[in-house]
Amino acid sequence: MSASAILKLQASGFSVDQVSALAELIDTQAATKVDVEAAKHDLELKIGDVKSSLELKIGDVKTSLQADSADTKADVRVLKWMMGFLLAFQLLIVGKLFIH
Repeated sequence: MSASAILKLQASGFSVDQVSALAELIDTQAATKVDVEAAKHDLELKIGDVKSSLELKIGDVKTSLQADSADTKADVRVLKWMMGFLLAFQLLIVGKLFIH
């Protein structure tokens, strides 16, 4: 608590004991600039840790999705070949029926 604040409180009728108790309360309960800077630094570190963790998890999910996508593409290729063979056999059967 500043000296001018103490003088103002005393001038408005606060006793020296009241001003001292109030100053002690403010000193023990109020955050200083150093406290705020330390909390800010800790918060920035925690945010950085969370960001790194999320980036790693996103990378894992991306890798997994790419692998799943590759598997799906391979399955679609096989299905295309199967459908092509089925269509060719059906055309051969229909051709045989109409030709003979």
